[in-house]
Amino acid sequence: MAVAVAALNAESAVSATGLNARGIVKLSIGATLAAHWLLPRMAEFVSAHRNIQVEIITHPFPVSVRRGEADVVLRPVDSGEENLVGRKVARLGAGFYASRNYASRHPLPETRDQWKGHSVIGFADPLSNARLASWSAFITRQSSVLMRCSSQGDMLAAARAGIGITPLSCFVGDCYPDLVRVAPHKLSTVSDLWLLAHPDMVDLPAVRAVVSFVTECSRLDRDRLRGA
Repeated sequence: MAVAVAALNAESAVSATGLNARGIVKLSIGATLAAHWLLPRMAEFVSAHRNIQVEIITHPFPVSVRRGEADVVLRPVDSGEENLVGRKVARLGAGFYASRNYASRHPLPETRDQWKGHSVIGFADPLSNARLASWSAFITRQSSVLMRCSSQGDMLAAARAGIGITPLSCFVGDCYPDLVRVAPHKLSTVSDLWLLAHPDMVDLPAVRAVVSFVTECSRLDRDRLRGA
């Protein structure tokens, strides 16, 4: 960590503030959150900060800031054992989605007792998203599970193919005009979203620029991320 801090400090020494900050910043973020939310916004950051190179880290296992695997992390848990600094920037909401083709063939359920006869795409690994999987299983208990998937990307693809209804993060499902939200007033708060960094690095200009940008994106998209 000391070497990483020294390197970033050296790269930032030429121009330490504002749009002229420079350096490489490793941002750890979930693959789905990166693809469907942050990356579509990153062109603005790249244009404004030509001397900052952002490395998007989407490994499925938790990365360690103290081991130098990331400089900034966006994740659904707080600082934990690493004693990172930061704050909660958003809440993530989830709902049920179906393709418009499926909806044209099957009147969508409005209440829990109307799920009977519907087809559902479930979780192959419920522990990977225990809260959402538990909520989904409870709501859809009268339906038939036709397929289970281990990733949200595959659940999305199956829903868009008209196979059945599936739970999705709202910031994912709402991106696709060929999907409709089932009983849109019924939402689950999946998790809070925390933006964190090592206390020795958070004030480095390049890191601060990334943190400020992600924080502002979270503020602007607060309702979208929550599913409002």
